[in-house]
Amino acid sequence: MPRAADVLIDSLKVQDVDRVFCVPGESYLGAIDALYDAPEIDIVRVRHEGGGGFMAVADAKYTGRTGVEFVSRGPGATNASIGVHVAQQDAVPIVLFVGQVARGDIGRGAFQEVDYVKTFSDMAKLVIEIRDPDKLAGSVQQAFYTANAGTPGPVVVSLPEDMLLEETQVGAKPASREVMPKPNAGEISELCKRLAIAERPIIIAGGQVGFEEGREALRSVAEIWGLPVAVAWRRQDIFDHSHPNFACHLAFNSPPVFRETLNEADLVVAIGTRLGDVTTQGYQIPTAPKPRQSLIHVYPDDDCLGTTFETELAIQADATETLQAVAGTNAPELPAGRIEWIKKVHSLSADRMNWDWKSADDGVVFGNVISHLVDKLEDDAVTAMDAGNFATWVQRLFPYKTSHVQMASAAGAMGMGVPSAVASSLRNTERQVVCFVGDGGFLMTGNEMIAAVERNLPIRFIVSNNSSYGTIRLYQERNHPDRSIATDLTNPDFAAVAEAYGIRGFKIERDEEIKSVIDEAFKVDGPSLVEVKTSLEYISAFTTISQIRG
Repeated sequence: MPRAADVLIDSLKVQDVDRVFCVPGESYLGAIDALYDAPEIDIVRVRHEGGGGFMAVADAKYTGRTGVEFVSRGPGATNASIGVHVAQQDAVPIVLFVGQVARGDIGRGAFQEVDYVKTFSDMAKLVIEIRDPDKLAGSVQQAFYTANAGTPGPVVVSLPEDMLLEETQVGAKPASREVMPKPNAGEISELCKRLAIAERPIIIAGGQVGFEEGREALRSVAEIWGLPVAVAWRRQDIFDHSHPNFACHLAFNSPPVFRETLNEADLVVAIGTRLGDVTTQGYQIPTAPKPRQSLIHVYPDDDCLGTTFETELAIQADATETLQAVAGTNAPELPAGRIEWIKKVHSLSADRMNWDWKSADDGVVFGNVISHLVDKLEDDAVTAMDAGNFATWVQRLFPYKTSHVQMASAAGAMGMGVPSAVASSLRNTERQVVCFVGDGGFLMTGNEMIAAVERNLPIRFIVSNNSSYGTIRLYQERNHPDRSIATDLTNPDFAAVAEAYGIRGFKIERDEEIKSVIDEAFKVDGPSLVEVKTSLEYISAFTTISQIRG
């Protein structure tokens, strides 16, 4: 009879898992041994469990499947918790397998013992500890189903080390998939009726719109029904920014005019988004709990409908199915003023995507670098972004298309950039992957770039170094003027660090170096890193320190 560990790996194959991320540990040696006989599953050895968690999340975002990480007990599990939290915040399905102490030692305070149910129950959709090897196959089936059901998210599975080595008579169970709810004819009819009479409607579209099919349906609805589209926080790749119906990206620290203009709408159609606090600009678009305008909310998980906002029409349904149904319904002639409304909201982003290079006394304005990179990035490029104010330059100036992938965490967790770039490039080494990361985030997970060396991944790492935790410095300047503390950073020579890893390192310290350095870095056969000595004065794409103080 097979060991439970063998059934575990067979179960992963049934669930269409072809890659796992891990830091090997003694508490799940049985599973590692079983993976030895499964060459069809790629094992990506990471240097920190947090980096592996970020990679599992990014892998799930890239593929639309479930990301998987294996970690050891205690410290391994707590290190990996950041991936669990990000998966929950970003609505991404991952399964975290954690080695556990032997069953006879559970509850005794054994070496590195953790009660994973207590530790992860607030972040994970489900926490399972498998003590009976005959229940392993069913538990894995349940874990993957739960991770993908309703609002996707993380599931944690605890594996006592001795259980993995016991034999079992129960083999791997088939994958079980939840069928996405579809809108009914009455709901589509009512939705279309409201769209037809609205004078100033706005769509707020989120990540559940999904991949190519959903993005195409969203474009069709916008064109057929004459609707402007705003995209949810860090979901810029679901609608072309050059499209005349594109309104704006609802991000942190967006200009107040975004909120003021969108609140002139008389109908908000939120589709494929949970309407979190960033996307709604602090629950102001729409206003909670009672919106200023009519609200229609389309989302497949009923728990997200009508809980934060009074919703006139709540449709529990898949975003793509709903959009396709609306696109297939004949639209009436556009109401008077609709064209002017679309032009007005489109100007929110269009006016800001134009950039005239600026000079600063304390470094290179990062917008100068991004404006040059716009022409260097290919039509299907992946932009892997860490958290930080440097990212506002990418979000403001890069003209995203639906063929791009914006690989970034809605959770705002620092450290996502480098691991997500690695995970994305592993999926397609022929696809251009550019990683944007700040000096703070790079020193959290930059060690994971060693995987780019090991596998010769052609990633371009762009490090914005302003020697500061820039986002927090901005908040200090705004909320506690002249009292900044703990945000200044002493940094290494990042280009030299890259060279020590075996990665070609470059530096940009003056504007006149931007073009030549970027061109050279992008020609490298393999990974390259560009350190940009950036201006702290130009602290974000929408303001400067002087403006904040003024």
